[in-house]
Amino acid sequence: MRQKFIELNGVKCILGKTNVGLYENHLIDTAVIDTPLNLEAILITHGHTDHFAWASTLQKRTRALVVAPKEDAFLIENPEVNVRGMFNWARPPVEMTTKVFLGEPCKVDRYTEEYPFEGAITPLPLSGHTMGHTGYLCDGVLFAGDALYPKAIWERHKLPYSIDVELTRRSLDAIKKATFDWIVPSHSAVMSKEESIEQVALHLERLAQIDALILRLLAHPQSTEELIYDVLRELDIKDNLAQYWLSVTTIKGHLSGLVSTYKVTYDITDHRVYWKLND
Repeated sequence: MRQKFIELNGVKCILGKTNVGLYENHLIDTAVIDTPLNLEAILITHGHTDHFAWASTLQKRTRALVVAPKEDAFLIENPEVNVRGMFNWARPPVEMTTKVFLGEPCKVDRYTEEYPFEGAITPLPLSGHTMGHTGYLCDGVLFAGDALYPKAIWERHKLPYSIDVELTRRSLDAIKKATFDWIVPSHSAVMSKEESIEQVALHLERLAQIDALILRLLAHPQSTEELIYDVLRELDIKDNLAQYWLSVTTIKGHLSGLVSTYKVTYDITDHRVYWKLND
């Protein structure tokens, strides 16, 4: 199937399972590109394999520099770090490993924070999905990676992956305040700045709803496992081993945020951590 190309403000967008940008010999994230490329650099938004899977191949083919956020570079150079981190640093059974965390390692040549951006490309830190997650502004077009989940993603995934919900909120605020004409989420349709304001509000609303669900479930103290069970049941998330562990991380991200805002506290009893409302 031929790839779909569109152009916004002179910026080429390659639309597919993961949307990719091409501007001034810079590729933003990676995909199988079916046209010849003369690349200066490959700019990675974050260290999940659907965003860097072809970086190593393109690096060898074009000799382009691979540029990635400092805090995510180790995930690109050693994807197993992501796999082990999801399972408290033990190696999980294969069935519990999501393909989003598997991929061909790729050497990172420069950190985004140190790369000499020129012309109309500017990095925009958007952490929360990962610690180093970074968007790229290219002449009025924001390639936002996985920082913004529009309605279409919430309809497919009721608990999209996030490791730090409070950072996610700050990043959504940064998107709202940023100046651009078009935004390109990695896994959803391109939208205008005006449309993105509505989708940012929706994302924030959904995060608040998950927080509210957890607070309601903690009317009585619950162990970590009990709470995870109740959240997944309430959201009607189907049993899937890899999805389960992604959900565990996201739920813990919400718990951490609720602790940091003094709404939830915890203690340990009989070798279990119990979460409870902070009265």
